[in-house]
Amino acid sequence: SSDVASLEPPPKLQPPPKSPVRSRFNPFDKGLAIQDEPVVDEVGPTPALGDAAAIQRESAESPSTPLFDEDTSQPLEEFRPKFEGDGWEMMLRHPNKKKITGNRYWKKVFVRMTEQNILYLHNSREDSDPFQEVPLQACYSLSEMGAQQFDAYGKIFTVKLQYVFYRERVGVRPGQIHKVMQGQITSMGQFAKLGLPLEHAPQVSQLLKLGTQNWEDLKSFIQVVEDALFHLQIHRDRALTYKTEEIQVTVQDEFIVEQDKTGHVWKQKARVRVFFIAFVTGMPDIEVGINDLTRQGKEVVGRCDIMPVVTEEWIRLENCEFHSCVLQEEFENNRVIKLHPPDACLFELMRFRIRPPKARELPLQLKVVMRVSPRHVELRADVLVPGYHSRKHGQVPCEDVQIRFPIPECWVYLFRVEKHFRYGALKSAARRPGKIKGLERIIGAAQPLETSLIEVSTGQAKYEHAFKAVVWRIPRLPKEGQGAYTSQLFLLRLDLTSFDQIPASFEQHVAVEFTMPATSVSHTTVRSISVSNENPPEKYVRYLSKHEYRVEMELQTGEVPPSETEISSLAAVAQQAPPYEPATTAAAVATAATSDDSD
Repeated sequence: SSDVASLEPPPKLQPPPKSPVRSRFNPFDKGLAIQDEPVVDEVGPTPALGDAAAIQRESAESPSTPLFDEDTSQPLEEFRPKFEGDGWEMMLRHPNKKKITGNRYWKKVFVRMTEQNILYLHNSREDSDPFQEVPLQACYSLSEMGAQQFDAYGKIFTVKLQYVFYRERVGVRPGQIHKVMQGQITSMGQFAKLGLPLEHAPQVSQLLKLGTQNWEDLKSFIQVVEDALFHLQIHRDRALTYKTEEIQVTVQDEFIVEQDKTGHVWKQKARVRVFFIAFVTGMPDIEVGINDLTRQGKEVVGRCDIMPVVTEEWIRLENCEFHSCVLQEEFENNRVIKLHPPDACLFELMRFRIRPPKARELPLQLKVVMRVSPRHVELRADVLVPGYHSRKHGQVPCEDVQIRFPIPECWVYLFRVEKHFRYGALKSAARRPGKIKGLERIIGAAQPLETSLIEVSTGQAKYEHAFKAVVWRIPRLPKEGQGAYTSQLFLLRLDLTSFDQIPASFEQHVAVEFTMPATSVSHTTVRSISVSNENPPEKYVRYLSKHEYRVEMELQTGEVPPSETEISSLAAVAQQAPPYEPATTAAAVATAATSDDSD
């Protein structure tokens, strides 16, 4: 026993040596020896939080460019300018509800928003007393902006103020209907064995439908109403019971870019809005964890609360604003987003700003050139979708692409067509300009090929008087079956007469709008959703980014060169002409006759 007590602990082993960093060499070059270099720790000490040189730990799938701009010397510009007007001249759809026997019409109104978040509807701007008051509630929401025919000359932009509530009802899976149609289900007992899922179905009740023919007025109205709904006070006052508990989160990025004619981005702004809806039992506490740089390494959540994420990306949040149901003290002290959500109500949980990095490839690139001569005008636009987002997220298309080319007022009549009950617009020809295929190749050999006013390689373009511009709409870029770096072309040709005027100045900016699903400009990621209930609910997170570009077009003056189609038509006419024969003179005929007589 004394020998056992006298035993000493085993000696500690030295840590294994670090593997040396080898310099790059050519293995086929036998004369070059491999040189070992000492290992250098390039990381250095971790800087304090908030420093501009904060190190971002990224995985191999992360982009090579930084996730945000580290320069914080300049204050952030307002994302959208505040509305300073008295109200909006709008149209009200009256009566509010549709009736089978009655007709609805548009009624002129003047809309005001008070500080108490009440919408006042006046018959005119001069009226002091409104004929209708609509107090805004937190459960109200605005629909997507739409457009419908207003009169014989144009359309009107519309938006609906609506109340949306949800009911838990029995739903049917798509595969169950297919089995019933095929005769695989012959009794209610077999149908019951399949199981009927419970779904939360929205019930929409329309309160107001407003419209205006001014696009900017409607956008400013939507901005003011959304800000008012975001700052309304609402609390969870009672405990409900759900058979199927569910939480849905939508992360929506908004990205505004201003670009010059050389492709240089001289201004960009980004904002993130997080929408939340919860169907949970009781009065639980909910914590939402996002990839905030100040929370890196401090997250403590359960395994069932973690949301699957692809990469480890951490971003810096600025100018954070929260809904009234979020506990502000928890965020200020611990940077934790803790809330008691209202029941079955879709609301905006938070919004914050980020600084996009300066050296990043845009998901959609546009080059516009306008050539103006005394008799011809040519507008050409090339659209390209690069492969940056495709490399990281897979094939992510740009959807609902809308490109607006402004047209001077004096040239509008060239695009209008008179129809039976209204005025229409000339639509584009869906072919690639300059390339003749199929039947057109045979027709072009017999007669010159007619050129269209507007030609596009995909989508459709036409003049829309509501925008006072030619609008090129593309459902998806790149198209089905196409990859990245596929260029699309828009070509507009105008032949002016001596009576047509040429404006002294042109609007030199083109507006672009599109959305990208399942992506985010800010790299915001919902990492966890924790609920204090025993049974964790189903959790869904959806990402969406909305882009708005303002691109400067290149304006060129002078003679416009002939297009490829015009060159091909001229070549077809030249082939039909008879071969050239020199004219025979009388002296040449007499000389030929004399030579024949001498023989």
